[in-house]
Amino acid sequence: MDPIEALADAIMTFEGWRLGTRSWRNRNPGNLRPFKEIGQPADRDGYRIFDSLSEGFLALKMDLNTKFYHNSHNLTLQSTLLDLLNIYAPAGDNNNPTEYTRFVCKWTSAILQREIKPETTLKEYLG
Repeated sequence: MDPIEALADAIMTFEGWRLGTRSWRNRNPGNLRPFKEIGQPADRDGYRIFDSLSEGFLALKMDLNTKFYHNSHNLTLQSTLLDLLNIYAPAGDNNNPTEYTRFVCKWTSAILQREIKPETTLKEYLG
């Protein structure tokens, strides 16, 4: 499996994708926020609304690809998964990046069938 898709799958699960949740209602498995300059549809709490799950999942994968490959938020391939999730789910938004990272590591280790740790670099994660 593609490591970015495995990560997106873990995020979708951690974000609570199930019947009735915000991510489910908004078809937004990553609970992404809109880009300010584009004017994308959002709910009253500022989370993007997609027309379909496939559209929302693709946006999540694109967001992750941007963070991995385009020096977004000053990440490099030497940054760790914990660094990534500190940006993706910052404590300032009432997240617990350490708990989030532990969950993602456990989930992606199972999917990718290799050990993934919080200190795994993005380069190592990509394999």
